[in-house]
Amino acid sequence: MDERTDARIGPSRPKGGRKDCSCDHVSVTRLLLVRHAAADHVGRTLAGRTAGLHLNEAGIAQARRLAEVLARTPLAAVYTSPLERCRETAGVVAGRQGIEPRISEAFHEVDFGGWTGLSMRELEGRADWREWNEARSAARPPGGESMAEVVERALGGVADAAARHQRERVAVISHCDVIRPLLAHYLGFSIDRFFRLEIDPASVSAVEVHAWGARVLGVNWRPAPPGSD
Repeated sequence: MDERTDARIGPSRPKGGRKDCSCDHVSVTRLLLVRHAAADHVGRTLAGRTAGLHLNEAGIAQARRLAEVLARTPLAAVYTSPLERCRETAGVVAGRQGIEPRISEAFHEVDFGGWTGLSMRELEGRADWREWNEARSAARPPGGESMAEVVERALGGVADAAARHQRERVAVISHCDVIRPLLAHYLGFSIDRFFRLEIDPASVSAVEVHAWGARVLGVNWRPAPPGSD
């Protein structure tokens, strides 16, 4: 998704013209699912819920650029995973809006149990890791949580946010393996196939939450570099 799709992350209220009769604009909430900005461990280590991992220099720049673009329309709230890489991203985004981020366990990283902290090279040689990636709907990390449990808690967080922020725009700063299964759920396909969705650091996926359900407006949108918009 490129900068031309910026309208999809904008105000949830229609600005005139033909009304989409399939939408309940009284209760709709525009939800922006944001993956935390870049950190050194991404692509190298399965950090999971490891504490003390911070944004790197590139990630700080990504968060600032994202905050700049999202500032074009107001956010009613910014919810964030408890982990530092999300809280730091959320702090930049929320600070630009003049609000405080709200920590939510519902959007916490997947509990990877015994895999936490292992390198990708170490994981690639494990049969249980291969099983996890071939059948996410059935497998479970050793001592960790299943994807069904991740989706259940994340959907609960979305429902709470939608109830609190009807006709408003809300950002959720979370993790790749929380955002992808949520989107798979809304798009109606199995979490075994969610690898078809690319979710980059500091990207935005937009969802409208209605009383009847939700619809996905865009996936993996990233701001253009400064000076190009």
